[in-house]
Amino acid sequence: MAIPNMSVSPVKTVFLKELRDLYRDRRTLMVTVVLPLLMYPIIFIGVMQLTMLQAGKMKEQTGVVAILTPESLPGNLLTTDSTSLLDLVDSTNWQEKLKSGEIDAAVSISGGFLDSIAIGKVGEISLHYLSSRDFSVQVKRRIERKTDDYKASEIARRMTQIGVDTSFIHPVSIKSVDEATEQEQAGSEMGRFLGYFLILTTLTGAFYAAIDLTAGEKERGTLETLLVSPALRQQLVYGKFLATVIAALLSAVLNLVSMGLTTLYAVDMLGTSASAGGAMLISPGSVVLVLLTLLPLAVLFAGVTMAVAVTARTYKEGQGMLTPLMMISILPAMVSMIPGIELTPLLAVIPIANVSLLMRALMAGNTPWLEFTITIVSTAALAALSLRWVTLQFNRESVLFRHAEDVKWSLFTKPIREEGKVLTPTGVAMLSAVAVIVVGMAGGLAKADAPFQGIFIVQGGLALLSALWVYKGGFDPVPSFGWRIPAPISWLAVILAVTGGWVLTVELATLQHMFFPFPEDMIKQFTDLFSGLDDIPTWQALLLIAVLPAFVEEHLCRGLMLRGLTKNTGIWPGIIVVALIFAFLHLNPYRLLPTFSLGILLGYIAIKTNSIFPAILGHFMNNSASVLIYRFEDWFERMGWAASEDAAWVPWPWLLIGTALLLAGLAYSRAIEAPYTWPILRVNRSL
Repeated sequence: MAIPNMSVSPVKTVFLKELRDLYRDRRTLMVTVVLPLLMYPIIFIGVMQLTMLQAGKMKEQTGVVAILTPESLPGNLLTTDSTSLLDLVDSTNWQEKLKSGEIDAAVSISGGFLDSIAIGKVGEISLHYLSSRDFSVQVKRRIERKTDDYKASEIARRMTQIGVDTSFIHPVSIKSVDEATEQEQAGSEMGRFLGYFLILTTLTGAFYAAIDLTAGEKERGTLETLLVSPALRQQLVYGKFLATVIAALLSAVLNLVSMGLTTLYAVDMLGTSASAGGAMLISPGSVVLVLLTLLPLAVLFAGVTMAVAVTARTYKEGQGMLTPLMMISILPAMVSMIPGIELTPLLAVIPIANVSLLMRALMAGNTPWLEFTITIVSTAALAALSLRWVTLQFNRESVLFRHAEDVKWSLFTKPIREEGKVLTPTGVAMLSAVAVIVVGMAGGLAKADAPFQGIFIVQGGLALLSALWVYKGGFDPVPSFGWRIPAPISWLAVILAVTGGWVLTVELATLQHMFFPFPEDMIKQFTDLFSGLDDIPTWQALLLIAVLPAFVEEHLCRGLMLRGLTKNTGIWPGIIVVALIFAFLHLNPYRLLPTFSLGILLGYIAIKTNSIFPAILGHFMNNSASVLIYRFEDWFERMGWAASEDAAWVPWPWLLIGTALLLAGLAYSRAIEAPYTWPILRVNRSL
């Protein structure tokens, strides 16, 4: 039978056409190619930094150990010198204290321990700890190492004697007793990944529902029918919003049920005992609290996804715009997997991360009611703001009926600069992802003993990234960076506001240190950095620490990112998101809160003055203050700063002055009129 002659040309034409259509859309290209290449390095860098910092903190933290039988404790078994990192306390209510975290372990030594050792017999030590708490396990290992040292010294003593008793080389027997129940053990292990899993499934449920109810409606042409219906615009928003919340919760609940049934099936198939299978079950109370924790998170995800998806014209475009949101949510959701991080009142206000850590605690049978309340209230507050954002988006005709844009991909061609063009929210997400990678990799290239070299490499990498992004994207640098001359009163406003804000930021950092102490390694790094400034003149120190970071980081954050976000999302959502990105760029969770607060203030200044230059001045003042205080420490002590043992706390007169200056600066900023509209730099549009 003859095979029909099939021409290859039409197949090739269709193939090239489909390929061209698929990758013509810039968002699809970024989601399918660029994002997978960028996000994995971001996650790796973030998790690595958090893990290293937390491991260093646990390594330096002193463990509290209760001695149940102090009369039997040998003097050289558990020493309390600076190298042991052990603090020995009495055994009053030791079990309750061990459960609550007041102590980290308890040691019981058998009666007649010293007599048994002296006659060549075995002395027994019982070590009580909680396997559901990472630091308790760490303290257990320290005690075991101390015991090993004691055993080695006793073996050396016995071997000098003549005898054949084998107990001479096995003088001590230690028995570790895990005081955590089977449910606590299973819950702690499951909670490490269950919180991450439930957070992503909740976001996924809101993801597709939000796209279908907004961009999908536009694509099907049914949104116009709803808008001309008798229902009010706000009623339409609430109806779609509630449907999205239900979809998010349903996705999480179904996944939770599926995981539970799968676990029971696996236990049954493995032939595990009924008691072990029951240990895998979580108490009904914990399940109820976990679902209650998911409720405000589902509302938050529903609001954010709808507010972003409604700006898309098609379902496909909505997927491209929301995918970066899902990628960004991965890192805080993974916090529960990092050893040693426990939920604190400070961490309870960090979105997504607070829910992840709270779920791990609930799964382990522990209910920290203070942190639980803070998590619910803070997440609910953000959820209310997200609902307000959705309502504003649906009331903007330019969002609901946005016209198609000409998408030009110019990676390998000379870009055409468009007047007035700034970044889109998707572009800001991509830029922030690349910036995190640049900071992580550039910082890794610097030598540990050359901190100044690291500053030059990181700032140089960010400056190059900003310049290339504007050039290759065809963006107008004047509106993108905010190169405009501000009103003269702006300079007075920023000087007052940043001076007062810096004082309050120092107090905020000290308050954070109480709940989230800085590791000794990090303090040593800062001390070494500022000690190196003694070898260079003051103007060079200011240039390195203040001028360079202020110029580069403000152009990136309060320039490119803030101008791109506020045009599409509104002022305050843009300020808050960019402040979070700014804080995360420092790759240091111990500076997250004060850096985020500074980012809020600088973002407000940049928007209020409609110029990047007051924000640069404010950033310069903030960084230079640290340099000047270190350089002229004696003068500040004479002024009352750092004159007491509580040197880290800001003296109350300075605190009052700082608050007054901040309020005065904000008051002046409200009086700022529209800034001059001419740019300070004329750009050749043909470049």
